[in-house]
This record gives sequence, structure tokens and C-alpha cells, in this order.
Amino acid sequence: MPDGIDQETYYAAFPVEVTLDGDLSEWSNLPFQSITTGPIIPTDPAAQSSAEFAAVADFDYLYVAVRVDDQHVIANEHGVEYWREDSVEIYVNATGNPELSAYTEGVAQISVPAANIGLRPGESIIIGINSEAIGARATAASKDNGYVIEVAIPLVTPAWTITPEQDGSIGFQVQLNGSSETDRDLKLSWSNADQTDDRSYFDPSVFGQLVFFQTSTERPTAPELQANFEVDGPTIIDPNGEEFVPKGVNVSGYQWVWQRPTVSDLDLIVDCWNFNTVRVNSFLFEGQVPYAQFDVNNNLDEMVDAFTSQGVVVIFEGHDRIGSYYAGEDLDTLVNWFTDLARRYRDNPYVWFDVMNEPGSRRGIESEQWINMHGRVIEGIRNIAGSDNIIIVEGAYGGQDNPSDNASPVTESAILWHSSDILNYNGQTYDNIMFSIHTYDLWNQGDDKLGDFFDQVHAQGLAILVGEYGVFTDQDTQAAAESTFNTTIPRNIGRIVWHWDGSDNNDLTTDGGGWQINDCQNPSNLTWLGQEIWNDNHTP
Repeated sequence: MPDGIDQETYYAAFPVEVTLDGDLSEWSNLPFQSITTGPIIPTDPAAQSSAEFAAVADFDYLYVAVRVDDQHVIANEHGVEYWREDSVEIYVNATGNPELSAYTEGVAQISVPAANIGLRPGESIIIGINSEAIGARATAASKDNGYVIEVAIPLVTPAWTITPEQDGSIGFQVQLNGSSETDRDLKLSWSNADQTDDRSYFDPSVFGQLVFFQTSTERPTAPELQANFEVDGPTIIDPNGEEFVPKGVNVSGYQWVWQRPTVSDLDLIVDCWNFNTVRVNSFLFEGQVPYAQFDVNNNLDEMVDAFTSQGVVVIFEGHDRIGSYYAGEDLDTLVNWFTDLARRYRDNPYVWFDVMNEPGSRRGIESEQWINMHGRVIEGIRNIAGSDNIIIVEGAYGGQDNPSDNASPVTESAILWHSSDILNYNGQTYDNIMFSIHTYDLWNQGDDKLGDFFDQVHAQGLAILVGEYGVFTDQDTQAAAESTFNTTIPRNIGRIVWHWDGSDNNDLTTDGGGWQINDCQNPSNLTWLGQEIWNDNHTP
């Protein structure tokens, strides 16, 4: 592979697979170029730093790895002004015009601060001009006398389409900001055209070039696409053309607060209890709930492989903002998380995406937030990731989509009022979207109220399921659970019980969780809830 010309061209090998984990050992045989000069060079030897970078691509991402040698790593000291402290800036010009002298669509500054050290890729702090439309992910890790970063930059975004091909090129630049005490006192630049004036953040003509170099003549074999699940009015059609009714259970997932491994219970969930769906509960953020969090179920790929290979639907959901909404940077994180999942699993129709667990307070629908949050995630999944997997949108009022605890029919509902705003978000029509509610205390008023709501939803041509139900929250909800069975079963509406683990008051067995069942033929230790589910799942 050509060496490239220092500070002018870099040859990026493709196709090369990279795991975004901050461990650069898989980069050991790839060429790195050094960054040692630039617009701001400190005179104090203790403030001097340097960096080196490498880049590769597969057919979905451009990957960039940067090693930074720095005796004083300053992070999280300047709010969102990350350029004032230790950070790496990656620049891309995908317009095809290397003489372009101003930013436009197709040009982006992707700034990755050292503040990412210790964060997971789904929590990436990434800023910069036009970076929001790109959906890049990053991870950072400390090393002796410095830090490393890895960045995954999508090749297909609303701003550009980059197709790796032999000798194809894009504008490219890497810069390093450094702070030895309180404020930036170092700025290094790879591109020889931007060594003095620091123009890269407004003038892409000073970028260097990244040239793609094909190291394998065999393009990875595209997986054989399975027929998709399809939302057809109120009905879900499976890949075999049959009606599909989810009968599921909530299970522990990413950074969850209960630590029993989910994959180890595969046989019990599928073969013993006959569940055909698992809803994977995940916290995107760490340290924001008053409970210990565990990484034992962060193995999402393994979970997907294990369950979907058995024909079981896996639903991912974000659980962090119960009773409110993801907004601002939190919403960006949510969009990026689902966009990444959608890219990974877009060829597996048994993976579905439930945007958010229990959105909104009980004060009202908060229509703008409800529509925008779901719409943003839908855009990421459909437009950026190119995934047509089923997306689930939960109702407002904390997911119950019901403003009151009386027996009157529901007339105020985000699903009933605003489903068309979701299906036609931002002027674009989206399909394969269904809706969901959770049936807890606001549905304790009997079958008529819940059945009438389902009928109203179906009358609008919408599909709906119950994403959670159980017998106790902070109050008794067994009446709502009874109504859930009585109204969903005759209407072929899916239902997903809370919870497999057995660490709260919704036990499936008298010993606790569903995994503690004492016999898979004739169990004798089921709770009322467990027995109802057992009967439901074992009735043809």
C-alpha cells in the first residue's frame, strides 16, 4: 500500500473491519502519519504534545484512530467549548470539490474531546460544524502520557454519500488542540496547507486528501435479505406471510440495574415459557439512576444472535427518561444509539426499535416534544441507517396514553391525536411503524375503557401492542393486567409482561423470576400473573 505524502495525502485501506473500543491493537499493522507542527506551538517543553493518526474504511464507516502524546490531559473544564482543552478535530470534505473555500452541506468538522475518556460509543461527545447531521460515534481511552480516540464516521448520511473505491478521494484533515494548564496553548495541524493561519474550521480548501486503497478484491458477501415484518393496518405480518401477535417478556439489557444474564435463560424464555418476543430494557447513560448498573447484558450482538436465530423478536428500547423526554444532547445520544443499532441489524427483520420507554408526564400530552423526539429517531433509523425494521412509538402520559383514572372513554391521547404527525414527520411518509401503551394504574377501570381505546386505535388503521403490564407499580394494578388479557387476546393485540427477572413485585413464580419455574411441563410454583401468561402462551 502506498505510504502517502506526509501532511498532504493519506491512503486509507478498505475494506477493513474495526471494533470501536479504544483498543488500537488491531491498528498495529496500519500506517500512521504524525502531527507535530501547526498554528500554535508552545515554548514550554511541558506543554508540548504530538499526535499520530491512521484511517481505514469498510462499506459503512470511515474509521479514524488517533494517538495523542500529552503530559497534561485537560478535560471537562470549559463547558461545551471543547476546543479550549484537549481534543481532536477531524475534517471531511465529501463534496468532490477540493477547492471549496467555505463550508456547505457535505463538509463537516467532527470534534472529539478528551472528555470522552471512559464514555461508551453511544454516549459520545461530538461537536463541530455540521457534525450533528453526520451521526459519528467515538470512544476514547487513557494511555501512558496521553490518550487515544477511535471515531466511526458514517459513509452515508443526509449530508453525503461516500463510496470507497480504488483511488477515490475526499478532503481530509486532522488537528489537535491542547491545554497544559487552564486554556488552549497548543494547536497542531496535519495538513501542510494549514500550518499558520488555522483556517480549517471555515475553509475546506486547506484540507489534505484521504485516498481509498483497496486491499482485498473480495467485497464482503451481502447477507441474504429475509422478508421483513410488515405493519399492515392493525395487523403485523411476519416474514412467512402469517399474522404475528407478540407474546413477550421484558428482559435486562444494556447497563441495566439487575444483573442476571439474559442470554443464559434463552431456553427457558423460548422453549419453556413459549415467549416469541423479548423487550430489552436498556439505559443509555450511566450513573443517572439511583441503583447500581451492570454490564453483564451489554452483549447486544450475542443477545440478538441467540434470540432471533430462534425466531424470537428482539425489541430495543431507551429507558432513561421515564415520565419526560430525551431532549438536547440527550436526544442526540438517543438518535445516534438507535441509528447505530439500525445499521447493525437492518438486515435482521426480527430486531425492532421501541424509541423510548414511557414518555411524557401526566400533566398533558406535550405534543411538540412527543412528535419531535420520535420523529428524530425515526429519521435516523430510516434515512441515515437505511433500516425498514419495525419501529414502536409509545403513547404519552408516561406511556399509558390516558389522562385519567376514571372509567370514561379515552378522548385525549397522543396516539389518537398525533399518529399522522409521526407517520408523516417533517414532510416525509414513513411506514412499518406501530404504537404501544403500558397498562398500569390508569387502566385499572375495567375492560370497557381499554377495549374501547384499542378499537379507536384500530379504527384509525393503526397497529398497537402493550409493551408492559404487571400487577404492581407503586400500587395494585392487577385489575389492569386482567383487562389486558381480556381485551388483547380477542383482538390479536400483542402483550409483553413486566418482568422476567423477578426483582420487584411482578413475579412470575412464587420463588421470584420466570427463570425460577420448577417444571416446564406442569409447573406448580406460578403466581397468578405467571399462570395467566402460561395459559396464554400455551394456548394455540
